[in-house]
Amino acid sequence: PPRPRGGARPRRAPRGGRRPAGPPPAATEAAPSGPVDLSTVTLKVGDQKAISIEVLMKASGQLENLPYKIEFSTFTAGLPLVEAASAGGIDIAQTGNTPVIFGAAADADVRVVGALSATGKGDAILVGKDSAIGSVAALKGKKVAVFKGSSANANLLLQLQKAGLSLRDVEPVYLAPADGYAALTRGDVDAWATWDPYTAIAEKEIGAKPIATADQAANGYNFWAAGNKALGDAGKSAAIVDFFQRYAAATRWSSENLDLWSTKYAELTQISVDASRTTWTRSIKEPIALDDKVIASEQEIADAFTEAKAIPGKVDFESFVDTRFDKR
Repeated sequence: PPRPRGGARPRRAPRGGRRPAGPPPAATEAAPSGPVDLSTVTLKVGDQKAISIEVLMKASGQLENLPYKIEFSTFTAGLPLVEAASAGGIDIAQTGNTPVIFGAAADADVRVVGALSATGKGDAILVGKDSAIGSVAALKGKKVAVFKGSSANANLLLQLQKAGLSLRDVEPVYLAPADGYAALTRGDVDAWATWDPYTAIAEKEIGAKPIATADQAANGYNFWAAGNKALGDAGKSAAIVDFFQRYAAATRWSSENLDLWSTKYAELTQISVDASRTTWTRSIKEPIALDDKVIASEQEIADAFTEAKAIPGKVDFESFVDTRFDKR
């Protein structure tokens, strides 16, 4: 069976007052070695509706003939996934660009082991169909729904900064996606910062209008976060290598079969085909190298949260990166 290569990324001294998290277990400093019987391994994968790992891999055939078992668990958003990986409830999860930063700020027992890129166009600040708000600057003094610690939280923060505002200039209302949708629909909030497929659903169902998208201010990166306990296990580490290969094949399949994938996703998640097609036209997540450019971009977002006093202290993002599984 395949085994990870390399080692944890060299840890630089942090650039600010916060010390990096303690070193990962010895097993994560070098790839676990020795024979592995994958038939005895169960890989616990955290999932969420917006990412739909299980749906994608099932539709593309990548869950067939697995040499190990997979257990999928569905979560509301990325930050609970990071918390679950830190606690050992799951082994690995994919999140947006911000949950891993909040996890690092909380000294979560995880490492970032892979990166993906999307356009960022599906991560948007929405207003109601009849709203007179036409810009981020016009949000001053307004109520904005957002899921705390999500990529939408970063998009809102950076968009406000770009407009010369801060989080203190608006009234953030921290809500889960379903509640954010309801609040915007009822007019309880003036705007809603969210991500696909919720963006697409709101656009198609209630005519919500985007006034800013993440490609204008933030990066479109997603990340794989793995618990250190899983990274210290030779069998789970080998399963992660195989799983990443299967996920990459599944994303290629979805790009090459957009009509089929959009229809299948709509069926399995019970959203409209129109919303599904919009989502996957702009929000397919392609695996990319976990390189210095990606790390530097994440550090900028982490620093923005520190400056806004939205996280405790300063995060040294690189100290949470493990490149053993990066094959590019």
